[in-house]
Amino acid sequence: MPSRLTDERCAKFQVKSPNEGLDTMLNTWTLYQAETCVVWSRFASFIEVGGRTGLGYRDTAQDAMAVPHSAPAMTRKRIVDLLRGQVKAGYGLHLFDPDWFDPEKADVEPSKSPTVVPTPSDEDKIHGIADTCSDDHLWLVPTICRYVMETGETDFFDEVIPYADGGNATVYEHMKAALNFTDEHVGATGIAKGLRADWNDCLNLGGGESSMVAFLHYWALQDFVDLARNRGELDDVAYYQQMAQKVQDACETHLWDEDGGWYIRGITKNGDKVGTSKQTEGKVHLESNTWAVVSGAVSEERGKKAMDAVDEYLYSDFGLHLNAPSFATPNDDIGFVTRVYQGVKENGAIFSHPNPWAWVAEAKLGRGDQAMKYYDALNPYNQNDMIETRITEPYSYVQFIMGRDHQDHGRANHPWLTGTSGWAYFAATNYILGVRLSFDGLVVDPCIPTEWPGFEVTRQWRGATYQIKVDNPSNVSKGVKSITLNGEAIEGAIPPQAEGSVNHVHVVLG
Repeated sequence: MPSRLTDERCAKFQVKSPNEGLDTMLNTWTLYQAETCVVWSRFASFIEVGGRTGLGYRDTAQDAMAVPHSAPAMTRKRIVDLLRGQVKAGYGLHLFDPDWFDPEKADVEPSKSPTVVPTPSDEDKIHGIADTCSDDHLWLVPTICRYVMETGETDFFDEVIPYADGGNATVYEHMKAALNFTDEHVGATGIAKGLRADWNDCLNLGGGESSMVAFLHYWALQDFVDLARNRGELDDVAYYQQMAQKVQDACETHLWDEDGGWYIRGITKNGDKVGTSKQTEGKVHLESNTWAVVSGAVSEERGKKAMDAVDEYLYSDFGLHLNAPSFATPNDDIGFVTRVYQGVKENGAIFSHPNPWAWVAEAKLGRGDQAMKYYDALNPYNQNDMIETRITEPYSYVQFIMGRDHQDHGRANHPWLTGTSGWAYFAATNYILGVRLSFDGLVVDPCIPTEWPGFEVTRQWRGATYQIKVDNPSNVSKGVKSITLNGEAIEGAIPPQAEGSVNHVHVVLG
């Protein structure tokens, strides 16, 4: 491991907790893997995608969300790349080479290699709605917000950046275009259309509707409303709050399966629901139920029921399955997922990337023991003694692990280049340890196992150091009783302190 990364970047966030595996991964390996993904996206390894080059839109947006504290310049560059890869209509180009739209690279001849796909013509670089993934552009909004929360670079919202298909707009207007695109592309029930695919590339609902994207839209809208309020854009606050309410109403009306007690995965173009209690294949899905809670769009009562279903149907000692039971009958109205071998990748495997969404969901519900149960199950550190089954490195998250419907259940596949690392880092630091940022400052709101007596975190933010000590004398999972900053009681978020200062934060749960 490069000493620069260890000494400078990893030092930005260090934790000392009762969980040795969590400390080992967060203090070094998970951040290292997350930054690797920001640099290389998914194209450095032929294991991943063969001849693919460039950036995956959703991949890079999520990867960048995890590392603005440790690599702000690299995060900013990737955000600008993504903004240049967005079209005026609001959607992102699912796979693109950032050099295509970099004015400094405009006259540079692309490299040629017999092992990669030929360079497309200018006309072929901009794909239409038929090849648009419904989630890509939405990840931009929370990622940009967290970059600015970290750096304080509020002028970035007013920077003018071109669209891929011509024209220019401020970053703030780019964000509005992303939110508006999803608002303009909804199905018969008002739920976001699935288009070519949503986050799950093999769920091809087309003209059907995606519950995950609806919930993701709601989450992004909450961030944008906070941003607009922070900027004093009161008309935008009102407009996008109204949009969010419309999304929330549609989700609660059309996506809840009352008999099963969970949220369905979507609706096909023919109006058939996917992921219901009446189905024998693909009955329960991880994405829809976790995002229902992560988004904040649903009631606590329904959220707990949905996550209880996740535990009952999807949990294993190696992590949470993406869906269960896996599909055995091809159904092209649902998508290619129904043709994937059972227990592999999107069809009933333990797809690692969405597992941290469950950690966030349980933390938001205040169930720290459950959040840590899921964290420990996926943590490669804890699988070192099962290496004959796992096969891959015990310090790298993988794309997926064979599910229980496969004869090689527990075998891990495709290490390193996976969005799992960014989300694992983001979920564990921001929601289990609860040290995260808002537009108002630094928030400390943990959700930990009841048996933990406490933990300590050192967090560097805008040139100052925050030495955070959390005590849990009442053995609770969640609930801040008191916070002091340098010996003085405070309420709410901690504002930025003087550059170069060392600040002592004491949090008591209870």
